[in-house]
Amino acid sequence: MKKWLKFAAVIMVGALIFTACEKDVTLSVPGEAVIDLGDEFDPLAGVTVDGAKVEDVQVLWNPAWSNVLVNHYVATYQIEGETAQRDVYVRADKLARNYAVTELDNTGSFGPYPVVVTRGTEFNELRFNELFFDDIIVNAVIDGAAMTIPTQSFFSGNVTVNGTGSYNGDTQRVTSINYTMDYYGEEIIGVATFD
Repeated sequence: MKKWLKFAAVIMVGALIFTACEKDVTLSVPGEAVIDLGDEFDPLAGVTVDGAKVEDVQVLWNPAWSNVLVNHYVATYQIEGETAQRDVYVRADKLARNYAVTELDNTGSFGPYPVVVTRGTEFNELRFNELFFDDIIVNAVIDGAAMTIPTQSFFSGNVTVNGTGSYNGDTQRVTSINYTMDYYGEEIIGVATFD
């Protein structure tokens, strides 16, 4: 019985020592990050961990991370039961530039003509200056790989335009817009290509 009590005492002391040596893990991540399309991003830069190694932090992305797709990403950091989240934005600013646009639609072909693309007020918004017509601005919104041109009206509502577009995140260029236009009652369907 004495041996059993000694053994139990050794186990209790060992458990106390082990518990006293355990450290609580504290995880801290920086605030939101905004990068330009194509720029490198290290999700662990600025992350600190007390009681564990930063290299052991697991980063999960929603949606799946890509620095060549304009999007709002959520990074979830996890280590030893600790979790933190961070918003990361890849913005469309590098798509803003001067382009030569050529159109081909059911009424013929036009161009090339100059179009200046500028950034909008949102991180994923572009403004196409003088696309289709002089003195108008066509707005587009990018969400991941999809570029959407919501229906917009011009010339006192006599002309409406909507469509979808594409861009190349690796080269940071708008590539095309597939559009539908109601031009004073006539339906025009075409594609605009950007060089």
